[in-house]
Amino acid sequence: MEQQKRDKIISVVLHSVVIAVAVALLVFLAFKNSNGEYYDLLINKALSKSINGNWAKTAFATLFSIIAEYPAYVILPIFGPMLFYCSDLIEKKYRTLFKIAMVVLTFGGWIILCFKSEVIDMINEAGFDGIAFYIVMGIVSVICACLSVFLGRYIPKETRYRLFKFALLAITYLLVALVVNQGLKMLWHRMRFRDMLKENALGNDGYSYFTPWYAPDTSKIELSPDYEYKSFPSGHANSATHIFLLCALWECLPKWKEKKWLLYVLNAGCFLFVVLTAISRICDDAHFLSDVVFSSMLSYGIYRLLKYLYFRKGTNFACADEAIAKME
Repeated sequence: MEQQKRDKIISVVLHSVVIAVAVALLVFLAFKNSNGEYYDLLINKALSKSINGNWAKTAFATLFSIIAEYPAYVILPIFGPMLFYCSDLIEKKYRTLFKIAMVVLTFGGWIILCFKSEVIDMINEAGFDGIAFYIVMGIVSVICACLSVFLGRYIPKETRYRLFKFALLAITYLLVALVVNQGLKMLWHRMRFRDMLKENALGNDGYSYFTPWYAPDTSKIELSPDYEYKSFPSGHANSATHIFLLCALWECLPKWKEKKWLLYVLNAGCFLFVVLTAISRICDDAHFLSDVVFSSMLSYGIYRLLKYLYFRKGTNFACADEAIAKME
């Protein structure tokens, strides 16, 4: 009991410190220096590798622009098929609907992987695009989705039951965070730093289109169809924060839970991954510091809220626990 109380105090203190630092950063980034320039913009100017509006990708920025998306993108392809074979835990009248939903989510997950990742953007840039690209990747999506559902049957039943609650948490987190993040992007309509640099290269004052993080761009003016007005909040930072699901996974696997030190390692590793992703997005001229800080805070807040709702009582989704007990 004493150990649990101590762990809770440590958790509260650490979370309080991180939240305080993040809020302080956002407040700082809302101010201007003596020359009337926002600190948020100055940081990007200092870190930019751009030459005449063409940003130079470093190996660091390229690596994290790819891997940062996958903590979120692999959720549906992995857990959709697994839940498909957990339908016996659902009330009989809802089982068919549940199975259909899992198939749809699995297919949707592969669509995201095949059309939305940074790797796909690189393939497009290499010249493989147009109708042929959509046909090929569409076929790949269907094949992968069918294969995933088929292979899901080979996941041991006990493992499926043990991860039932976790899988529902992961999918809910992905969908809620995705809708919120994309909704804010459309509402804020913030111009990316890299597109400001392109305007500078054309002889215009690209920096004049900068908007502070707390103020949505109500003008909705788009200078070029090639520019992306999706800077705030960061999608990569949102996806990267899904890595914290590993900490929730720790609570579901008995062998993991026996190792207390593993939870601290997971938390530290996840935090480092998110921080490196955030830095990489600034170095890549894709986002401002406020974009990645706000997105990470928002995504992590959604994760903590859903984790609390799903795991606050042992009786939540007790059907899985009861099924495991019968097997034993």
